[in-house]
Amino acid sequence: MAEGEFDESPQLIAGEDQPFFQSPATHVPVSFDLPIVEKKMTFEEASKCLTTLGKDESCIRYAYLMITAQNRKLTDISVIINFRHVLFLDLTGNFLNLDALQVLTGLPFLIMLKVSRNRVESAALDTMHYLQELILNLNKIEETCDIAQPMLDTLDLGFNQIFTAQFDDEKLPNLKELSLKGNQLIDLSGSYPKSLEKLFIAENNITKISSLVFSQMSHLTTLYLRDNQIKKLNGFSEFLTELRYLNLRNNSITKLRQFRKLSCLPQLETLIYTGNPVDEKNRLLEISGEKEDEENVEDEEAFGEGGGVKKATLDPIRIGVLVLLPNLKRINKAFVTFEERDQAFLVKDTKFEEIMGELSSDEETEPPTTTYTSEIGESTETESNFTDQEVIHGSRTYEEYN
Repeated sequence: MAEGEFDESPQLIAGEDQPFFQSPATHVPVSFDLPIVEKKMTFEEASKCLTTLGKDESCIRYAYLMITAQNRKLTDISVIINFRHVLFLDLTGNFLNLDALQVLTGLPFLIMLKVSRNRVESAALDTMHYLQELILNLNKIEETCDIAQPMLDTLDLGFNQIFTAQFDDEKLPNLKELSLKGNQLIDLSGSYPKSLEKLFIAENNITKISSLVFSQMSHLTTLYLRDNQIKKLNGFSEFLTELRYLNLRNNSITKLRQFRKLSCLPQLETLIYTGNPVDEKNRLLEISGEKEDEENVEDEEAFGEGGGVKKATLDPIRIGVLVLLPNLKRINKAFVTFEERDQAFLVKDTKFEEIMGELSSDEETEPPTTTYTSEIGESTETESNFTDQEVIHGSRTYEEYN
């Protein structure tokens, strides 16, 4: 679905056929240097933007439930407050800032608000008691600690200017889906709502993963970390008891043994790692000019990769991953076959020794550090080359585990 388009019946949470967090790969470039001329929306103009006839909050009367006012260079939308029955509002591609949006908090029944490609510098809207879906991608937002919406279920802050994720759990008690795609994050530190189930954090500059953050995400089922700069998979922990889908596409993982650090995830079923140096098969395809068509590898953020599921072959990399993570049901675009499971079982001992015996590269090796708790009770985390599971096996050398 193209940016700014909605079905005749707006849905609060899009399904697999209607990806909510679809990448704006073809979005109109946003230039914040364009001169802004004050333009106030008129009542007549707003009336022409009304769509979606349906029953209002009384469930008896009929009214238009949606206003779609895209690409109109608006700076003042205060007239919208006269349309109190509106549930869905799309203001994509205007010149609105936070002050201009505050008037919308007077709409008593607003459920969905989309303000992509505007001049919004903060998401600190006054509380809207029924707001469930807030889309603010492609704006100028830098801070997240001031967002407070008690009923918010889905929040898209993609392609802003966020360097650190700091969310107040008490202010977002019902948030289930969060997109921070295309921001400036360098790691997964910070604070996130404990209620999160799906986190989209692709296309940042992430190199490290923080175990302290994951200790608060016991409900997380889906994690997108594609298109970052992750080399090591330290930081995943047993606190991620519900994580089933992990996307690590297009990162910098060079060693197969890094995937062993995911064995602490009891529910992990799907692992995506194509586009990493460890994916030998993909690298050979690139060299031979037979790389997979980009149309078939578009954002998998439709909760399942586009292009369909392919039949698997006995790829030695996949077999190695299965040796380390035998509970996986799907690897990349292919479901795990019985033949692959049998092969992984037959070679598990020799394959495991082969994987753990790989020499470390200079790019992968980093200085060992520790995590400790200070006397005042604050946890301090520094980078570690060992997971908790690896520390138990003290007979192995530092070189073997990096």
